[in-house]
Amino acid sequence: AMVRNPIQQHFEEFSSKGFRTLGVAYKNMGAESRMSKVDEAGMTFLGFLVLFDPPKANIIETITGLKNLGVALKIITGDNHLVAANVSQQMGLSNTKILTGPDLRQLSDGALLRRVVDVDVFAEIEPNQKERIILALKKTGNVVGYMGDGINDASALHAADVGISVESAVDVAKEAADIVLLEKDLGVLVQGVREGRTTFANTLKYVFMATSANFGNMFSMAGVSL
Repeated sequence: AMVRNPIQQHFEEFSSKGFRTLGVAYKNMGAESRMSKVDEAGMTFLGFLVLFDPPKANIIETITGLKNLGVALKIITGDNHLVAANVSQQMGLSNTKILTGPDLRQLSDGALLRRVVDVDVFAEIEPNQKERIILALKKTGNVVGYMGDGINDASALHAADVGISVESAVDVAKEAADIVLLEKDLGVLVQGVREGRTTFANTLKYVFMATSANFGNMFSMAGVSL
C-alpha cells in the first residue's frame, strides 16, 4: 500500500494533464516459459510510459462551426475520466458533463434517456457501450452521426443514422461506414454539412418549381375543357 499510493497519485497527476499513461512492471520468471494470470502478482514497478496526443490546433473553431450549424459534438472514449476532462477543456468545452462506463452500466435505459443529451463526454467506455449511447441519442429524437476508425467501432457505426470513418481506418470500420473521409479532419464535416444543406435546399426548390408547373398545366387543361 505504501508503494501503491504514490504510484496512483502520479498516475492521476499525469492523467489530469491529458497524458495517456501506461505503468510498466517486471518479474523474474527464471527458466519458466509459460505464464498465466496467476503469475501477474508480486511484480516490481519500473515506471510510467507517458504519451501525449493533443487535439488539432483548429479544433475549437471546428466545434464552434458545427455548433453554429446546430450540430452538438459528443466525445466517446476509452480513456479515463481525468484524461477525457483535460482533453475536453483543450477543445474549448467548458463545464463539461462526464459520464463514465462504470456509471453507465448502472443506469437503466430510461435513466440513460434522461441524461444522454446533456452529457458532453463519455469516458472509460467499453466497446459494447458505444452502440447503447448511439441508440439512446436516437431515441431522444436526435439524428446521430458517429465517427470511428477501429474494429470496436463497427456496431456503433451501423447503429448511427450516418456512420463516418476515415481512409486510414481498419477495413471493418470503413465497410460499416456510410461515408469515408479521405482527410482525418473534423473540419471536413463542417464543409460537408454546409454543402449537404445547400444541395437539399436546391432540390426542394426544384421540386417546388416542378410541382407548381404541374399545377399550372392542370389548371390550363381545366380551362380548355370548360
